[in-house]
Amino acid sequence: MMKLARFADTFRKDEDGSASIELVLVTPIIAWALLSTLVYFDAFRADTRSERAGLTIADMFSREQTPVNAAYMDGARALLRTLVESDPNPQLRVTSYSYDQPSDTYIVRWSQNRGMGMNLTTADLALMRGRLPILANGATSLLIETRAEYRAPFALGIAPFTDNNLGAVEFTTFTVIAPRFAPSICFDPTPANPSNGDELC
Repeated sequence: MMKLARFADTFRKDEDGSASIELVLVTPIIAWALLSTLVYFDAFRADTRSERAGLTIADMFSREQTPVNAAYMDGARALLRTLVESDPNPQLRVTSYSYDQPSDTYIVRWSQNRGMGMNLTTADLALMRGRLPILANGATSLLIETRAEYRAPFALGIAPFTDNNLGAVEFTTFTVIAPRFAPSICFDPTPANPSNGDELC
């Protein structure tokens, strides 16, 4: 019994080990940590690019002094695709709206989208009221929304990259900007006749 107790005590205090066994045990943890760092840094990079792209598109629209049209919207989406890089089909929606003080209502003047499926309505703006800045009576502003997907190269088992199928993480931007050089930005629904006076402002 004494020998057994002595052996157990010696085994407990023994600090000798095999470096190769320790390496086998630690390598998967190190590899996972490195891949996790890679994916998260890449995701933050994609998110930053998405935010900057949304601001760039918003600034571009705000500087216009002549009506934009469908071709302009297509070009804006192409630019967005180039800027975000992570998504070959980013989504874009541009909405011009004004504020009516007597009715305390945000009113949609025009809304156009590429890929989002639906244009915004006055009712939609009412639901977004808490996210819209206060405007003077009759003042107009632009709401620029973008969506871009990012797919992680590895499934890490940590949110949001837990999907074994490497499902996409969606980055969205919501930017409100005032026209810089004109009272409002107009949209021309008939680009073949840009001077027909039917612009939506």
